Amino acid sequence: MARSFAVVALIVSAFCFSSVLAARKAPTHGADLFTVVGKIYCDPCHFEFESRLSKPLDGVKVTLICRKEESDNVTYVKEATTDKNGVYKISVGGDHEEEICEVNADSNGKGECSLVMANKSDRIGLTKNMGVSSLVRFVNPLGFMTKAIDSQCEKVISELGLDKLDD
Repeated sequence: MARSFAVVALIVSAFCFSSVLAARKAPTHGADLFTVVGKIYCDPCHFEFESRLSKPLDGVKVTLICRKEESDNVTYVKEATTDKNGVYKISVGGDHEEEICEVNADSNGKGECSLVMANKSDRIGLTKNMGVSSLVRFVNPLGFMTKAIDSQCEKVISELGLDKLDD
């Protein structure tokens, strides 16, 4: 009987000790570090959404700006540039719960892809108090359009079934 009690006590002790270790967090030096991830693309069809003809834009400057909700006082600014896949990553320190944060693509575009889309910016929540446990925040893809519409776009419209919407 005493031996069974000792085994149970050992198991309970091990469980409690492992729970304490699991609850420990790495030091964050007083601030959370969020990673904002997004993509910039070129739309040759003027769809203003990605299609199979869309291409990633390399070297586009992207700016994250946070400002106080009740005013236009800018509290945080950080820039990044897209890679060859059109992807950018911005590391953001601290919680910005009381702020409106927005990612903007540089309105200059790239080469033939210089027309600004209506969605040249997107808001992003940078707080742990919104029900998302991950510190990675994904922004909707942003893009630019070519001046001339690609001749293959009619085929894409048909493939997507968008030509049937007019009936």
